[in-house]
Amino acid sequence: MLPICYQIRDESLLNLRKTSTQAVGINLLSVVAGTVIGTWVAVPPTQERQEILSIQPILIGVGIGELVGLILALVIIWFTRDEQKKT
Repeated sequence: MLPICYQIRDESLLNLRKTSTQAVGINLLSVVAGTVIGTWVAVPPTQERQEILSIQPILIGVGIGELVGLILALVIIWFTRDEQKKT
C-alpha cells in the first residue's frame, strides 16, 4: 500500500510542478509584454526625441500585464486541474 501512496504523491507533485512552471512562464511573458506596451505608450516610435516624460504609462502597462498574467495563469491551473480530475 505504501508504494502506491508514494507513486500517487510523486505524480501529484510532478503535475503541480508542471502547472506552476506554466503559470510562472505566462506571468513573466505578460510582465514583459506589459513593459513593452507601456514603454511604447510612454515613448511612441513616431516621437522625434526619445525621452521619457513620465514613468506612469510604463507602470500602467506593467500593471495591466500582471493582471492579464494572473488571469491566464489561473485559467491554466483551473483547466489542468479539471483534466486531472477526469483521469
